[in-house]
Amino acid sequence: MSIMEDTLPTEGPGPKILLGEPVQRGYSYLYEGFVIYEEGGEQALMVFENPFWGRVLFINGTAQFTSRDEFIYHEALVHIPAQALPEGRLRRVLICGGGDYGAAREVLKYPEVEEVIIADIDPRVPEVVRRYFPQLLPENPEDPRLKLFTVDAFKLVKEMVERGETFDLIIIDSTDPDVSVTEHTLELSHSLFGEEFHSLLKRLAPEGLIVQQAATPFTMKNILGSSYRVFRKVYGPETYCYRANIPSFGGDNAFVLRSPLDPTVRRRKGLPETRYYTPELQAASFVLPRFWLTEVLHD
Repeated sequence: MSIMEDTLPTEGPGPKILLGEPVQRGYSYLYEGFVIYEEGGEQALMVFENPFWGRVLFINGTAQFTSRDEFIYHEALVHIPAQALPEGRLRRVLICGGGDYGAAREVLKYPEVEEVIIADIDPRVPEVVRRYFPQLLPENPEDPRLKLFTVDAFKLVKEMVERGETFDLIIIDSTDPDVSVTEHTLELSHSLFGEEFHSLLKRLAPEGLIVQQAATPFTMKNILGSSYRVFRKVYGPETYCYRANIPSFGGDNAFVLRSPLDPTVRRRKGLPETRYYTPELQAASFVLPRFWLTEVLHD
């Protein structure tokens, strides 16, 4: 056997690396694959190609979704609240964040929807998705019902409230908020989890549903806890929590929902084409483990 070897050949479209994503003390996700896009700025963006997960979008070093299972997250985020609304009650939808188009893709499956507004602060996210994740785009990428604004969602919501606008469904589809021991915040979504923002949303959707992703509580229970407390303070007994298992997230992801109607009841006759959502999941998604209730979801 030779003592020395030739260099490894180039295998893919970018540098092949092992990428570790810290999850908890002494616990990380490890990905092997190729970096096919990377850019710094206010948010560090990376597109990574992995033989199992497919393409993965990282923002500030955290995986946002994979091309293999993103449909689970986006369908749970959209169809649970949408199916709780009666026919004819889903006309205007606001998506705060959501520049990856995944939530908009699901909302636009409902023919009665007249307008969907995406408010995402980073103009590069939609561009990256159009280039590297075309499956996240709506069936008609030029759907005239869809409007994309590159803007701070907090600022836009304030302006909409001042103009007296209203929405039937508001979706907060953002990165997780910072939980920092210093005053430094890395995530641009930080303000979208606060009481002031949700007080504005209550005025913007006085009779509508408001849903926010709240991370994976098994390893980030404080994000669910703080989100739930804000919802309870602003929306009171109209606050609910549901879950969906996202394999690439490592387990159940939490969603906090404001709903004037019982969201465990499906009120629509029709259902768009889905790969995750089923009518049975409408009620089942709200069945939570006991330790969620005892450790986090208590007043």
